[in-house]
Amino acid sequence: MLTEDTPLSRFAAVDTRSPDDAREAVGRIFCPHFLNPVGREAAMFHARHHTVEQAGYSMNFVAYGSKVEIDPGELSRFFLLQVPIRGAATVRCGTMATDVEAGRRASILSPTLGTRMTWEEGCEKLIVLIRREAVEAQFESLTQERSRAIEFVTGVDLEGPTGQAIMQHVRMMLGAAEAGGDVSDAYRILLRDGLTTLLLSSLPSSVLSVFSRPAPSADPVAVRRAQDFMAANAGRAISMAEIATASGVSLRSLQDAYRRARGMTLGDGLLALRLDRLRAALLSRDRNRSVADAAFAAGFGHLGRAAAAYRERFGEAPSETLRRRS
Repeated sequence: MLTEDTPLSRFAAVDTRSPDDAREAVGRIFCPHFLNPVGREAAMFHARHHTVEQAGYSMNFVAYGSKVEIDPGELSRFFLLQVPIRGAATVRCGTMATDVEAGRRASILSPTLGTRMTWEEGCEKLIVLIRREAVEAQFESLTQERSRAIEFVTGVDLEGPTGQAIMQHVRMMLGAAEAGGDVSDAYRILLRDGLTTLLLSSLPSSVLSVFSRPAPSADPVAVRRAQDFMAANAGRAISMAEIATASGVSLRSLQDAYRRARGMTLGDGLLALRLDRLRAALLSRDRNRSVADAAFAAGFGHLGRAAAAYRERFGEAPSETLRRRS
């Protein structure tokens, strides 16, 4: 279970005991689909859907109360990572079926494969909807290969290292969605790209073999271009894909070259630039600037994480730097 409270409760979009109303309302959020309560528990049907639109993805909580059969066909426009937080379900995507259960197994639905599902009574899921174009763009950025039909094996083991890493990302994405306007797009894009890269490079799929091949090497010029681009744009929401495009090489090649040249990951390099911007702002003569203002202007999207990274880098809290300037 991700949280003791109902996720995203402030963002309720559907709350109905009518299957017809639920079918129409949830269909507007996801896609048109068949939805049928089944069995003796049909009288317990209670559809709830909470949803928050993010940067190229959305976070969703969905529950139906009773046992239901769901048939959306092909999703077409998006991938769905479905994480049960209570109960169990059976999910079939294309020819691949899997039984999912809270804490043990999730599922990922691919847009080009027909889907059918049976959710058991009491099943509740946290669902990450990722736009198809975002996944395909990340694949092209990572590999510099034209995107093809990306189709994942349906089941996702949540108990292994990859599943645990996926859950860590999902928890952070849920936290960002719950925070609403207190989190910037820069942070949301970072989360989206991190999860998408993890899914593409780690889960069995039609494209996983691409990631088993060594990435082409990149020369120091590409690293310098990436560093210059990050320095010029650190204050706004930028994705790893944008940095790779500016460098002229694939994201995988850039990540390898950057690590060899600078002894840190590309993400850590961007973080270091933003921390330097934050410190410079806190030490400036602008007496009216708060820590929050300085952090967001430096490109940080989450004040708590910015403060923790700042303390680790400089040995003091941002507020201490601000007071010491006076």
